Amino acid sequence: MITPEKPELAEVLEVKQETSDTKTFTVRFENPKRQKKFFFVPGKFMMVTIFGFGEIPLSISSSPYKTGFMSFTVVNVGNVTNAMHSLKKGDQLGLRGPFGNGFPMQRFRKKNILFVCGGCGIAPLRSAIYAVREKKEEFGKVELMFGCKNPQSILFSQEMDQWGKQGISVQTTVDKPSPKWAGNIGVVTSLFKNSVLSPENTVALLCGPPVMIHFALIELRKKGFKDRQMFASLERMMQCGVGYCSHCNIGNRYACIDGPIFNAAELKELPVKEE
Repeated sequence: MITPEKPELAEVLEVKQETSDTKTFTVRFENPKRQKKFFFVPGKFMMVTIFGFGEIPLSISSSPYKTGFMSFTVVNVGNVTNAMHSLKKGDQLGLRGPFGNGFPMQRFRKKNILFVCGGCGIAPLRSAIYAVREKKEEFGKVELMFGCKNPQSILFSQEMDQWGKQGISVQTTVDKPSPKWAGNIGVVTSLFKNSVLSPENTVALLCGPPVMIHFALIELRKKGFKDRQMFASLERMMQCGVGYCSHCNIGNRYACIDGPIFNAAELKELPVKEE
């Protein structure tokens, strides 16, 4: 019997080093029937258990149409993520979920899509990018604007090259360029001037540091975007995934069950700054 409180065993299929401090883990449930039934909406997350160390919430970064496995892109920032970074192919971990509300992809059909992400914020958006790419006939034009600290921190650079060849307009910018960097320099909002998308038929999907999301929403409003056209991932201190522990409580909402995806109109009603 599957319960939301008990992790199910999963096996690590592949570990890929993305940057010096970030790895992508491809995993699948050990129970083939469970894996066969698994599905998710981009933006949802799983609670991942590293046995002996703890449990953390991680957004799924793989395609929702590739259901034989799921991927998590993880920055090494603490005890649990450090332990996860030591895992190798064949090792076990625990999974609960998926949890939360994802991006309402069905409502985005026939619309242009603008992805705005900062740093590791591209990982939660990666599944949505895959969803749009694999059903590209159902969407309009697609732009991806990505910002990070330096060229060495760029995630999925090879995939972004592929996305560009498949019709997605990809632009990147860095805060601190290397001597060989020939691209854009500055915060991700500095790329907005290059967008060719009209806000009348475009939705914006955002993920990144809170300060990035805050100023990106301000600048998108200046361009004519309405609050219900902008969707952001708000991953706030989630610990149980099912609204029991109250750690992610924000006013009368819980990030784990009411989010982590909120539109900008919903963010305005929360007793925190737009994040």
